[in-house]
Amino acid sequence: MKRAAIVLTIIIILTIVLVISLYLNKESVEKKKEIFEKAEIILKYEDKEVILNKGNIMLYDEDFEAVLDTSTSEASYHLYKGVQLKDLLRDNNVKFQDKTIIIKGVDGFAVAYSSEEVLKDKNIYIAYMEDGKYLGNRESGGRGPYESIVASDTFSNRRCKWIVEIEVK
Repeated sequence: MKRAAIVLTIIIILTIVLVISLYLNKESVEKKKEIFEKAEIILKYEDKEVILNKGNIMLYDEDFEAVLDTSTSEASYHLYKGVQLKDLLRDNNVKFQDKTIIIKGVDGFAVAYSSEEVLKDKNIYIAYMEDGKYLGNRESGGRGPYESIVASDTFSNRRCKWIVEIEVK
């Protein structure tokens, strides 16, 4: 009987913590959902926050090739359109040398890149098209509107789909 009371108490405490966490994060989750639906990205650096829209990102229109290798498909090369992450950061006056760049998706997934990786030419991109088609949104089974791609990664395991935030720390 005593053991059941302890388990019940723990379950109640965990439920309360979960409800409080959801309440405290509600505003942040709603903001990211709105950003995602508008095809925007929040760029955070030096206590600043800038909203990048399609015009800021699709302005670059650079073609690049990368391998796509998923758990449900064989590895294959695809032609992408996007912007090098280093160019996007530089054009927004972000000092990112000796820093970590963290890219976050609307699903909570995040990937971190070193400044050395980002500075390497034709290496890390923010893509919006694959093989002449927009990446599509989450609801349609797509990986966009934006996806980070490391062109030198032959296993596609350092990608982040559904990007909503880029943070420089």
